[in-house]
Amino acid sequence: MFCTRCIRTSAIRQKLPLIRHFHASTIIRSAEPKLSSPVGDTVPDSPTPRSICPEGTVLSGLNYTKGGQDPVAKKDEEYPEWLWSCLDVMKKADAADENAGDEFSKSKKQRKIAAKRQKALEAKLLAEGNLEALAPKIPIQHQSINLPGEEGGSVLDNIAAAEKREELKKAMRKERKAKIKEANYLKSM
Repeated sequence: MFCTRCIRTSAIRQKLPLIRHFHASTIIRSAEPKLSSPVGDTVPDSPTPRSICPEGTVLSGLNYTKGGQDPVAKKDEEYPEWLWSCLDVMKKADAADENAGDEFSKSKKQRKIAAKRQKALEAKLLAEGNLEALAPKIPIQHQSINLPGEEGGSVLDNIAAAEKREELKKAMRKERKAKIKEANYLKSM
């Protein structure tokens, strides 16, 4: 006894030819291919717009004054150049926050990051041959030196003295902030 499905499929296979012949006319074979852009004519590139909204678009929802109107988009050339790069993300290790990876942090991860960064810096300085840079550095708030500056000194000397005082003030504030943080952390335990 034969299966009816097997008989049907064998009958259909016998009707189909095994080899198909394709035919293309000689006109199509000898025709030049059409290019999407002409070779001889070059169109000058128009500057691509940086903004997503065209000039004159009402930017609804951006009004911040009471009873004011929504701002209208301007031409790209009318905006300052820094505007187009303010949202770019820097994904370099050098661009990381300076405070990231404190050597004396309570976090083991932060201490590892700081140690790794310090080791890379030392290797770079050794490769350059700069041995003076490897000398231990004493933080400015722990140094016992007099700040520059005189009452009758020149303007440049006084500006340099003011910068040094500001640097000292920032370092002392940073140290005090770290001590307060640590004290608060220890109190909470």
